[in-house]
Amino acid sequence: MDEAIQKRRKNKKWIRRAFIELIAEKKTINKVTVNELAVRADITKTTFYYHYDDIYAVAEEFENELIEKLNKTIDEIAAETPTDYSEYFRKILEFIRENEESYRLAVRATDLSGFASRLKSIFSKRVTNMEKEFGFSPDYEKRNVQVYFLVSACVDTVMHYLKGNMASSIDTVGEVITEIVEKLKRNS
Repeated sequence: MDEAIQKRRKNKKWIRRAFIELIAEKKTINKVTVNELAVRADITKTTFYYHYDDIYAVAEEFENELIEKLNKTIDEIAAETPTDYSEYFRKILEFIRENEESYRLAVRATDLSGFASRLKSIFSKRVTNMEKEFGFSPDYEKRNVQVYFLVSACVDTVMHYLKGNMASSIDTVGEVITEIVEKLKRNS
């Protein structure tokens, strides 16, 4: 492998590690500067700007990697249990538990509404394909409202948990979400 490519990868890895450390310490991206990130990564500011436009570009890359990993996991879950939504929820929450610190950092490091919107979009597409399992209306307009309601409630609840605004465990969150979906399904 070309030495220049190896050096670029190494620099990006150092930048990424420094970014994660600073977000974990400062709890918000707004308090992280390029200068302190460069110092922490043991690189120059010029090296930082060679790879990224600003701190938010590092956050976006971090978020994109998490979204990509989540999508891959959802594909695997859907292949294993395509019609069992309770197992689907359980496995997604298990994935979040296994990657909880990364998701907590992403919630702190990114525009929360943008990250949540991306998650909602991913889950809306998936849930729409499970309309029979969820008992959604065959009417297009009603089904869209039902999908939006369900996905928004679930994603917002998990985001609230990841922000640290909920005393419950991720297991309790998953259990309650599954119970509510069961009740909605029985009443549809």
